[in-house]
Amino acid sequence: MITPNGEIAIVETKLWRNSEARRAVIAQILDYAKELANWTYDDLQREINRKLKKKGNTLYKMAKEIHPDLIPNESDFVDSVSRNLSRGKFLLLIAGDGIREGAYSIAEFLTNAGHLNFSFAMVELNIFSAGEIGKLVLPKTIVKTVEIQKLTVEIPDGLVISNVNVEDLSNSSNDKQLSPEKSKERQFYPNFWTELSRELTFDDPGQPLPNPAQAQNLFLYPGKTKKAWISAYFMKSKKRVGVYFRTASDNEGREIFNFLDDYKDEIKEELGDDIIWTWDESNDVGIRFYCEDVLAKKNRYDIKEFFKEQLNQFVNVFRPRLKKFESDK
Repeated sequence: MITPNGEIAIVETKLWRNSEARRAVIAQILDYAKELANWTYDDLQREINRKLKKKGNTLYKMAKEIHPDLIPNESDFVDSVSRNLSRGKFLLLIAGDGIREGAYSIAEFLTNAGHLNFSFAMVELNIFSAGEIGKLVLPKTIVKTVEIQKLTVEIPDGLVISNVNVEDLSNSSNDKQLSPEKSKERQFYPNFWTELSRELTFDDPGQPLPNPAQAQNLFLYPGKTKKAWISAYFMKSKKRVGVYFRTASDNEGREIFNFLDDYKDEIKEELGDDIIWTWDESNDVGIRFYCEDVLAKKNRYDIKEFFKEQLNQFVNVFRPRLKKFESDK
């Protein structure tokens, strides 16, 4: 849950007769908090958009609809949520139908998340039958921790200097030696990629848009490294276009591949049944779209829609995992 001021609450509900109740559930909610503290606002926005199948700053829009008079402006809301995520400043609530013995001894669990500035509370929901009106639920706060004040030193983000991707362009004088058909094909790709780049949007607002390419392949990078990439491509000779993810074959690429390999079952499921899985053979995974003439104007719209949908899906699947890989290094 989230307040109009961008404060975040995580609620774990349990029946306390459940075998996972008592102290185990406390460890569980702390794991949720520690994981969420690694997220940025972009991560949160991406997952909300994936779940609700929407675009844009959905979290802010939903909060604004419910509390139009209380919500700050969009930039303040985003900044507040971002600060609370980075500091691990959450309200952690465990709600159950009864708090039993042993649940108060939580010190060892709380020390495992000492870098988070959370407040912790247990809420007991006593349920009574109340005659003709049905069931009556009376919440009662059982225990709440005293928040430990910590000194937080914030280092502002500095300038980020990224590598420039220089396309290997052929000498334009060679065009004079090309047939009219080949010359037309060569002009097709930069025009198409430029048009696609203008229309392309991602659920993850932190994903940079690709630079328009000059040839058959368009590349984008879901992580900070250039050793793992997503490519959209044309293959005219085989009457298909496609999207694939691949890692480099050097040491860094293999390190990324080995990390992602632990998630391959999840990746398979998230990418869907149409995926072509060549993970173990060539370190990649992709999807294809077939049509008789991939350069024909009549197929342009369908191909663009395919690319927009699949590039967004591949970013959703691989970007959060690459960010986890980078944060774990």
